[in-house]
Amino acid sequence: MNIRQGMFRLWVIASVLFVIAVGVSSYSGIRQEFKDAYTDWDAVVKEYGGYTLYPTDCEKARGTAGTDYSVSKDLCWYRIEDFRRLFPEYNNVSDRVLDQKLYAKVGQPIQKLHPWVKLMETVAVAVAVPLAVFALGWSLFWAFAGFRGSSSDKGGQGATA
Repeated sequence: MNIRQGMFRLWVIASVLFVIAVGVSSYSGIRQEFKDAYTDWDAVVKEYGGYTLYPTDCEKARGTAGTDYSVSKDLCWYRIEDFRRLFPEYNNVSDRVLDQKLYAKVGQPIQKLHPWVKLMETVAVAVAVPLAVFALGWSLFWAFAGFRGSSSDKGGQGATA
């Protein structure tokens, strides 16, 4: 059997196993990131009887502490209804945009999830590593082939007549 064919077959099998291993090991993380990115957390909170809080700097707070807002970690936290009532200048802004603006103002910007980027990075690793191994193996075979003599040159100098 040709050693190149055998090594190529071994590379194919190892590559398939590597891709499967990468897929299995990263599946749950990628799945969770997709779930988190496409879940409307405000709706989930309301479904269970909770409410979303919006932060503001306490120096700019309006209303009564304990009634209209609560204080925690040097920030004043409003329920959306109370915030909209006390800050009417934000009434034309959607809840999602308002959420992002307020958290950014207090220095805690909301991190957007990018599950497709994580998926593409995982696919890149799953493909790039086997290709790098293939390139390395091919270059080693090519380099070592240069050390062998040609098949017509069996006697070293060739036949003289």
